[in-house]
Amino acid sequence: MISSAPRTTADSTTIAMLLADARLPSGAHAHSAGMEPALAGGMAVADVPAFLIGRARTTSLVEAGAAVVARHLALEGGDTRPVERAWAARTPAPAMRDAAVNLGRGLLRLASRVWPESDALRQAAARPAAPPRAVVAGMVAAVAGLRADDLVRLIVYDEAHSAAAAVLKLAPRDPVDPIGWVLEACAAVEHLVPVLAELTLPDAIPALGAPQAEGWAQAHAVLSQRLFRA
Repeated sequence: MISSAPRTTADSTTIAMLLADARLPSGAHAHSAGMEPALAGGMAVADVPAFLIGRARTTSLVEAGAAVVARHLALEGGDTRPVERAWAARTPAPAMRDAAVNLGRGLLRLASRVWPESDALRQAAARPAAPPRAVVAGMVAAVAGLRADDLVRLIVYDEAHSAAAAVLKLAPRDPVDPIGWVLEACAAVEHLVPVLAELTLPDAIPALGAPQAEGWAQAHAVLSQRLFRA
């Protein structure tokens, strides 16, 4: 069991809101959650809302499921490496895996500063390669006292918001539009939140692919000029 208690008395919802803050120094500002690769690959801006909903229903659910199982194992004192393997098997594009590891490293660095008493976070930070963001998010949720359902919503929102925010830099428009897109994406999978929140086994993590997005990510990774890493 994780023995170190969080240093804050904030409730789960407040912690989720803080972790979802776009100003969080965890590296997300350098990643567009697949938006730049999609636009560079020829997707029209008019298709962004559908892209966000599609991502919420596929890759975001893989991320959320992995985070929930990692949270469960962290609370039980188990090894999260099986979650990493299950997540990697469901994330076939190397570029997407690399981006997730970079995001995981940034989130782990932040969490290690906020909860320095956590043995689990300290051990993860000492590993040669950081766990992917989903696994780190699950570990952070365990240490911070974040509920599983709030963790699912956090992952889905963070992915949708990162992608929508990137549009304002890549194809500037009224900032009100992306807000509506994010709300629609989150609403599209809200009915699945209770199901995902109950996951405890790596094999139960959703296996949902997005081949076109994976292709865009691989093509984007070799571009010499890009605003975002992924």
